[in-house]
Amino acid sequence: MKNIFITGASRGIGFEIAKQCLSMGNHVTATCRNPSQANQLFLLQNQNKERIEIMELDVENEDSIRLCFEKLKEKNRPIDLLFNNAGVIDWSDLFEVSISSVEKIYKVNLIGCLMVLRLAIPCLQQSIAPLIINLSSRLGSIDLRGEIQLGGAIAYQCSKAALNMLTKQAAIDLKPLKIRVISQSPGWVKTEMGGVEAKYQVSEAVSLMLNSLDQLPSDKTGIFIGEDGKEIPW
Repeated sequence: MKNIFITGASRGIGFEIAKQCLSMGNHVTATCRNPSQANQLFLLQNQNKERIEIMELDVENEDSIRLCFEKLKEKNRPIDLLFNNAGVIDWSDLFEVSISSVEKIYKVNLIGCLMVLRLAIPCLQQSIAPLIINLSSRLGSIDLRGEIQLGGAIAYQCSKAALNMLTKQAAIDLKPLKIRVISQSPGWVKTEMGGVEAKYQVSEAVSLMLNSLDQLPSDKTGIFIGEDGKEIPW
């Protein structure tokens, strides 16, 4: 049994990660900004009793993040897999995106991930083989610009490119602590963010992601992979 920690777990990919990890017999800490409104999570909790804990965590609020991890430390709860999943998008292009939207997207998609990653370190150090998965996107690949383009989304693309740099540098900085860090794209998924024309159903994308993580060599860190486990150029 692994201890799984997920941000943005009340819906979409985060919820499906929680659901599938529970079906594999793991313990899940499912976090979200407003637990009182997370009806799907509570249904999942009723079905899985002691193996899921729902906690409040707002990735835009450092005090909220710190309080969440302080509670986990008090319970002596290790984290084996941390999914930095919470994210937002604005499809506006270079000419239309507002600065306030750019600031919001960076605060959630990059700064929130940095704060979660950093404050989770004590819990990660309690694991034998801790792994942080930063949920990225092929839209964040600088090499692929011009080859894959689903729309404007300039702020989102830049935030995911920045997240990939966080992955690369964190993998270096955390290597002495034996904590691995990777970026993973779930592919184009039928969520509120991905839209109805996307390639994958949520359950399919998450199944592919989890399977590729199971196959990930134990020495791999600081890489960017897709839902299929294949490396994506930075």
